[in-house]
Amino acid sequence: MRRVVSVFCGCGGLDYGFKQAGFELAYACDSDPAAVDCYARNVDARVFLRDVQSDQFHADIDHLAGCEVVLGGFPCQGFSKAGPKVEEDGRNTLYVEMKRAVGRLRPRLFLAENVDGLSQNYRGAYLKRILADFRQIGYDVAHLLLDAVSYGVPQHRRRIIFVGTRRGGPPFDWPTPTHDFKPRNGECKIDRAGPSLFDFAGGPPAPRLRGPVAIREAIGDLLDLGAPVADHGVTGDWPTKYEFVFRRIEEGQKLCNVRHAPTSVYTWQIPEVFGEVSPREAKVLGTISRHRRHKQYGNVPNGNPLPVGEIERLSGLVNTRPEIDSLLDKGYLKELEGKYDLKGAMFCSGLFKRPRWDEPSPTVLTNFHNPRYFLHPKGNRPFSLRECARLQTFPDTFRLTSDKVSLTDGYRLVGNAVPPRLSAIFAEAVLRFLDAKSQVTVAL
Repeated sequence: MRRVVSVFCGCGGLDYGFKQAGFELAYACDSDPAAVDCYARNVDARVFLRDVQSDQFHADIDHLAGCEVVLGGFPCQGFSKAGPKVEEDGRNTLYVEMKRAVGRLRPRLFLAENVDGLSQNYRGAYLKRILADFRQIGYDVAHLLLDAVSYGVPQHRRRIIFVGTRRGGPPFDWPTPTHDFKPRNGECKIDRAGPSLFDFAGGPPAPRLRGPVAIREAIGDLLDLGAPVADHGVTGDWPTKYEFVFRRIEEGQKLCNVRHAPTSVYTWQIPEVFGEVSPREAKVLGTISRHRRHKQYGNVPNGNPLPVGEIERLSGLVNTRPEIDSLLDKGYLKELEGKYDLKGAMFCSGLFKRPRWDEPSPTVLTNFHNPRYFLHPKGNRPFSLRECARLQTFPDTFRLTSDKVSLTDGYRLVGNAVPPRLSAIFAEAVLRFLDAKSQVTVAL
């Protein structure tokens, strides 16, 4: 049986697919007690609570009898687009501990997963360093930027996958996408089969690719929170006033002042939460929202303040001073050197997003328990934990919560995980690689 060692295993999304493919999970570790508890109950008992920088972890690796595959989803917080990007974040260098494990165990192949921001942030410096460091210990490393939706996951999840193989051996063949999808606005190109082969993001769909799996297909039977499925609950921990926002946001929309678009719902359209405005005041706010990003008013990418004269010219209103003073008092506007911009515009830059029922989900994040970020397409609530797990392709038999793992812990574990479906597809590709190498060795 093929032996696998897993570092930064989390709750086991990456490892689960390998176990289903017949690999032996000889050792796994994580520094999160909730993750270790969840992994032990659902994946394999050979999992340990370890800090990978500790002597205890180093001793574990030294005492293992080798393996054929090392897996690792090293922490990504310093690269993630969902949080602050801090170049000096100590977690950015934790891949070094995975490198140490690979150098000690000498597997035929290692596979690592991270957020796509790793390849983009800091001008790609960390990506280049990671590739160089693993090459120094004798591994040829290839990387692929993919969206999990192209492998049948009902979710847009852009990740970078590293595969390292012993130098001089056969190349690793990337698994072929099975589903077509439309790249979202503002995203960089996605690789189809590796950066050295060809890119398909802007070209015609490959033949015989199926359409993407939609949210409806994954969770359509779970609209009722009373459905008898494990972990099908929400925290309910949000302010009562949010209910007014829920009622106003439709599918495909979000609370967003900074972009004037059909997908935007503005704070001044929800007076129960943000305060009443008159029709004239609403026109002033809409005028600023519509024009603040136009370059003739400045070079700030997110938007620029407008003078009163321009606001009146663009809106067709006259004598707007009373409205502007009122909006300043109500907290809707701010003054910048005699000009006016929306106040809190960044705060309302795409909150309470309600995805479309018949499209793939946005990336499942650790904060999906909070409706301030994402709403269920058909319900005035956030996605339940089980719905998030389904969108990540965890089976219903995979139970996340326990007396040691809270509902909020469960959202965090699922949001950080590799989708098991994606893992299983890569596990099959790894098996093909290992079998091909074994055949070559016998032939020689």
